[in-house]
Amino acid sequence: MRKLSYVLAALLCIAGCSKSAGDFKGKEYSMINPQNGVEITLGFDQTEPRFFGKVVNNYFGSYELDGNKIKFGPAASTMMMGPEKEMEAEQNYLQILPRVVSWHMSGSNLVLVTNNGQEIGFKYLGDVKK
Repeated sequence: MRKLSYVLAALLCIAGCSKSAGDFKGKEYSMINPQNGVEITLGFDQTEPRFFGKVVNNYFGSYELDGNKIKFGPAASTMMMGPEKEMEAEQNYLQILPRVVSWHMSGSNLVLVTNNGQEIGFKYLGDVKK
């Protein structure tokens, strides 16, 4: 009976214990399968609830976290022009970001989930350089 309790506790922890902001804070990611093959990065500050990244332009903003729920604030960005396909991907991505409502990890990768269930995967690139 005790072994069964340990197994159940371990399974519950696998399902719920990995929902810590420490899982993605201080790390940087690259979108898996981005629109038009454009490189889209997303990073998180180690100490402040701030996000940042780059498509054509650098972008940044703040987020709120409650367990596995996340809400991205409006993103500010630089205003450089780029190739049309890259600008289109950037615009679409920045419009989707405020619709993200939750997150989870898949191994070392980050998955953001929008309010309509769309999952956006990000491959782990490494720790944020200070």
